[in-house]
Amino acid sequence: MGGSEQLSALLAARFGKYVESANGEGRIVFWEDNEGVYDDAVATLVGPTATNATLRDVELIRLTNTNPFGVKYRVLREQPDTKFLIYRNAAEPGNEHPDDEHNWLLDLELAYGPVFSADRLMLILNETMPKDADGETRDAWLDVMQHTKPFFDDDDDVAALAERMSANDDARTMQAKMIAVLLNLPDGRNSLQDIWRRLLEQYAEDDDSGIDRIRKAGLLDFHWKGTSGIYRYEIPGDIPADMPYDLAPMGTNKTPTVKDFVLWLFKLAWNDFSEGDAGPDRYANIRRDFEGWRNDRTFTDTFKQLAEQVFDELMLSRDIVAMPLKKLIRRSLFSEVDEQIVTLLYQEVGNETIADDDVQAIIRERTPHIWYDDYRTDYEAIGAASRLRATLDECEEAIDGIDSPERGFAMYAQHLYRADQTYREFVRAWKRQGRRAEASAIRDDLELRYSRFQSRLGETWQRQVDKLDYWGIKDVPVQRDFYRKYVHKTVDGGRKIAVIISDALRYEVAQSFADWMRSQNRWNATTEAQLSVLPSYTQLGMAALLPHRTLTFSTNDHYGVLVDGMPSQGADNRNAILAKVGGAAVKAEDLMRLNREDSRELVKSHKVIYVFHNTIDHAGESDEASTFDACERAIVELDGIVKKLANANVTNMIVTADHGFLYQDHDVADGEWLSEQPKGDAVWQRKRRFVIGSNLAESPSFTTFTAVQLGLEDADGEGVSVQVPVSIHRLRKQGSGVRYVHGGASLPEIVVPVVRISKGRSAAQDVRPVEFRILQQTDRITTGQLTVEFQQTEPVGDKVAQRTVFAGLYGVAGGDAVPISNEVPVTFLSESPEARDRHVAATFLLTSEADRFNDTMVELRLSERIAGSNQRRMLEQKADYLLKRSLFADDGFDF
Repeated sequence: MGGSEQLSALLAARFGKYVESANGEGRIVFWEDNEGVYDDAVATLVGPTATNATLRDVELIRLTNTNPFGVKYRVLREQPDTKFLIYRNAAEPGNEHPDDEHNWLLDLELAYGPVFSADRLMLILNETMPKDADGETRDAWLDVMQHTKPFFDDDDDVAALAERMSANDDARTMQAKMIAVLLNLPDGRNSLQDIWRRLLEQYAEDDDSGIDRIRKAGLLDFHWKGTSGIYRYEIPGDIPADMPYDLAPMGTNKTPTVKDFVLWLFKLAWNDFSEGDAGPDRYANIRRDFEGWRNDRTFTDTFKQLAEQVFDELMLSRDIVAMPLKKLIRRSLFSEVDEQIVTLLYQEVGNETIADDDVQAIIRERTPHIWYDDYRTDYEAIGAASRLRATLDECEEAIDGIDSPERGFAMYAQHLYRADQTYREFVRAWKRQGRRAEASAIRDDLELRYSRFQSRLGETWQRQVDKLDYWGIKDVPVQRDFYRKYVHKTVDGGRKIAVIISDALRYEVAQSFADWMRSQNRWNATTEAQLSVLPSYTQLGMAALLPHRTLTFSTNDHYGVLVDGMPSQGADNRNAILAKVGGAAVKAEDLMRLNREDSRELVKSHKVIYVFHNTIDHAGESDEASTFDACERAIVELDGIVKKLANANVTNMIVTADHGFLYQDHDVADGEWLSEQPKGDAVWQRKRRFVIGSNLAESPSFTTFTAVQLGLEDADGEGVSVQVPVSIHRLRKQGSGVRYVHGGASLPEIVVPVVRISKGRSAAQDVRPVEFRILQQTDRITTGQLTVEFQQTEPVGDKVAQRTVFAGLYGVAGGDAVPISNEVPVTFLSESPEARDRHVAATFLLTSEADRFNDTMVELRLSERIAGSNQRRMLEQKADYLLKRSLFADDGFDF
């Protein structure tokens, strides 16, 4: 709306009252134009040519050297029913508004309402601000406007402010909303926390436009006094009490800056919001808002930038280096804290001066903190190293309990496999951490210890293997019987089944895969162990898993295997064998390329599907250093295969392997090589871990079995026999493949997994967050802080996931929850079966807002993030407290 239109509308509103008024209000309007801006335009606003119809019968009287008594006589006697606009150009010399003693028209001014003013601020107030505000409120708004005139020079800012204003806003709220407009904050976001968040975001990006706009608009004084009152921020320098901050000399330390605030804020936070003699109560407001920023994922990058910018200036390096580990783990403000924690953990793990439980607890403690991801690889490497050392200690003690083949096999399947599993996790984590110099000794030590463990386990197990007259262990399923034991009954029962054979899926990797499946909604997995064939290599292991009556080495190369006289290597041969039982063979990559219809047709037209997957063995044979990375990929790929089959209507699934493997991520020691070579009538195949020949000569360096002792047919009476190097020894031969080997009789090679996969239909099988409860030890709050204890009621496990909730105290006003304390993230992640180990405490500091709710019931409320978003949901759990504490004078004020 243009200026003339605004004036016309405002004047019409005044004169319009005359129609409704019984006392003549609105018939006469006095216009005091203090600057004479409208002297030329006034004649066009009223009279017959006026654009607004309400003003066409209004007559204009100019008070320019005019006899006031004549004006009074005209409007009261001569034309008592005519509407008049009495205009004075107060800027014209000699035409200033007289004081009350000499103003002969004062009685008319008082009788016919307030003098009309048409300066820009008044127009804005009357035209754009809420009309239903009372006179006192509008006067307060006008006072703000007169002190912040530059703000109202921008029409866009004025329009944005008008949209945010409501009739009950006081002067402070108005100024807060003005700052929100200047900072382009969303409507409704005008708290001091919102304002400072935006200023901090800008400061982190070296952008001072926001604080500059606040200064230019005349709002700097309001902003800093609000910061001082609410946050207890002490302005640097000696600014006179009566000097507004926005008038303090620039370029001196008397002018507060955003940087001053940031330095103060992080120093205060480092000191746990306690400064000098001031306790935590004094800074409860800024602590609440600071923790709100820190806990907001969308503010993480800004928080990190700010911390990095101020660290050197706060000169905290010496303090951090001097702190013991126990104190450091309670700090989380700067990345240098995590750097020092990591350094100390490397030292203590290397020196073996810290227990694994303590290491894992520290890492769990650090996990939710803001800098954890920056040091994730170090924490994972430290955790893996500590876990490996502890596992090796436990497993080494258990080795002496292997006193029979049955006992040895069972111990590996139940517990000892963890040594290989934690070693794999350690190697992968160690390679990711960047090879810190201080960590190299840890790696060397653990490599040596793992090698010794492998050797000792291998030697102990070898003594049990030596007791065997044939390749079999009492009460242990054998791989040759896989189809009969696990598949045949399902097929005969008219149900379909899929068997996924993952080449070299070692038992410990299969356990990790089963854990992965159980960690997902509706999926369940159980792992059994079976004894592999010997030699434990691909062609024989794959053949043993197929339906068969007899297995025989091919007489062509004595390496390939015949299944009931049929060759078994390759997809076509396996399809031919499976066709006899209504089955089909498919490569994993071919299955994954099928669309939904084709995969369903494959399942529909066959009773049993064998899926052959080759990720681990392919890596081990071609690039053995990548073996453990391939194990991780295999877990992900098997997950995809299982779900592909499930979508094709397969409900019965088994994941198994042809063999396991030995792997060490270091050069093979001289003592792990065999100096002796196999001898016999013929040596047809000589590999690192097995030999196939005719009538091989027995030797203490080898374990020797005939084909019959291995459950194989001896074709044509060739005297087929097999030898495997004792323990974990390798045969010297040319070619690659030294660290990754298989074919022998060591436990990691011959304990083969059988993972049964099922998918439930009930939500009871979904992964759920761990349960907890509030241990409310009092129902009153009588001081400025409250410590609350929580108990995690169960350990974290397969279907029970860790969780972080956000807790805070709230008062209730008009149905709205008002935060009256800091918000504390509480993380429940303990895996301990002991209830006493699953307690978590949180301390809440009351803000000044709590004073409003004294002598009332307040609530401890909990929320948590909605997965995949930054939104939160409220939890049902809460606790009620009577807030009853002595109040003290508070000179602060809120926005």
